[in-house]
Amino acid sequence: MRTPDLESLFAASADLGSSPDWETLYPKILKMALALVNATSGSVMLVEESSQRLAIAASENLPPAVVNETQTRIGEGVAGWVALHRQPLLLIGPIDSKQYPKSFPKPDQIASSLCVPILDHSNPNVPELLGIINLARSIGMPPLTANDLRLITAFATHAAIAIENARAYNQIRRRATQSQHLIEVSRDIAKSLDVDDVLTSIMERAVELLSAESGSLFLVDEQTGELEFQVVVGPASQKLLHTRLPAGVGIVGLTAQEGKPYIVNNAQTDPRHYNQVDNDTTLVTHSLLSVPLIDKERVIGVIEVLNKKDGTLFDGADCDILTAFAIQSAIVLNNAKLYSELRRSFAETVRIIANAVEARDPYTAGHTNRVTQIALAIASELNWTREQMEILEIGAYLHDIGKIGVSDAILRKPDHLTLEEYNEMKKHPVLGAQMLRGISALKPMLPYVLYHQERYDGKGYPFGLKSDEIPIEGRLLAVADTFDAMTSNRPYRAGLSQAQAIEEIVSRRGTQFDPDIVDSLLSACSKGIIQPIIE
Repeated sequence: MRTPDLESLFAASADLGSSPDWETLYPKILKMALALVNATSGSVMLVEESSQRLAIAASENLPPAVVNETQTRIGEGVAGWVALHRQPLLLIGPIDSKQYPKSFPKPDQIASSLCVPILDHSNPNVPELLGIINLARSIGMPPLTANDLRLITAFATHAAIAIENARAYNQIRRRATQSQHLIEVSRDIAKSLDVDDVLTSIMERAVELLSAESGSLFLVDEQTGELEFQVVVGPASQKLLHTRLPAGVGIVGLTAQEGKPYIVNNAQTDPRHYNQVDNDTTLVTHSLLSVPLIDKERVIGVIEVLNKKDGTLFDGADCDILTAFAIQSAIVLNNAKLYSELRRSFAETVRIIANAVEARDPYTAGHTNRVTQIALAIASELNWTREQMEILEIGAYLHDIGKIGVSDAILRKPDHLTLEEYNEMKKHPVLGAQMLRGISALKPMLPYVLYHQERYDGKGYPFGLKSDEIPIEGRLLAVADTFDAMTSNRPYRAGLSQAQAIEEIVSRRGTQFDPDIVDSLLSACSKGIIQPIIE
């Protein structure tokens, strides 16, 4: 090798070390290789682990269609031969077009070409094939020489080192990203009690971090052993959500039964793979990684990710990542279970208190429960979140808690109230809010207690607020409360039918009531969600 060639090689090798990023490294390798031997076209091809084929990672003067479509089998054509035998090849003059790799221009445009393997020699006994460098000179140029072949072969050694350095750099960056994602997941767990939201967030991060096409979180049905799709990220997510897999079937079934992770990188030929999901969707599973969700040494579910987008295979490092996400998911599910039990107990306590208050007024038996159900139906039409609905349920049960401070004589009076009695009754929203204000857990429910007697036109009480000055909680409960009162019998009047009550509510739309809330009530009634009390 000539001295100028060596100087060029050393300069190129030094420059390669400054590109630890995949996106810039491969084009730089090709650009330097082209310059070293004055080639006019070429490509850098990489081995795809999942298919063991060569794909173009960088190209110069090649048609885009060729770049996008080229998938060369190991052993096929010139590039495949070089990949199989790990030997460089110099081609001068005409060549059979069937043998010519698509990674070059048409053979009749080429005077000479060379093809060199990029080998990682960290294991000298079995060098790992990383890729191929293809270079060519056009007709009319001097042919490439044996010296050019030696130069590019030497350069390929430095390219392999740069690729390995980039791998190490990207592994470190990946680990850092991993840690950041896990920190963010921990924050999500701490700030949200909505189990579906947190689990979806966990799965989205896992799929993103592992560069997978899709991911699913399954929960084990303790009665049947079936696995239910609880969260699905990626194609066919809506179709698969809440569908079930038979117990013990497929890789996820094995993961659930044995409580250990599985890596499968040839799913279509693996007899353990359950093909029915592939058949029911457009997704074809090539590779998968499946890890168990374990709570107190008991498998409660499985997390699975499918098909790396870059064609590489799942490995032990990926398994460690997904296991970390599985641990976080198990924490979420356990917290959700504890929260659900606590909330059930809390809600039951609230219902007991509400029923005790209601028992003082025999003419409104069942009112609190009916108002709560009507309010939940309206909120559902407004697409409120689960958290909003949970707060609403408790708030609706407590909305009349202030009546504890109203005398029995007024509550039990079987006739219309006098002005003085009515003014006494009007104190119950403020009394209720004062009772609950010191209980931090009930703070989100205060608007239901304090504002449910306000009117949209400002003629309500206790503050005479109007329109959007009234919190949405008060506007919603005002409609639910009045609708139930209209459709319930009282000693001094008969209740209206649902149709009559709807007509009356509509007549007050925009005056007493928020128009949007009224519309949502009508929608819930038309769907049969709110059932008539009086026919």
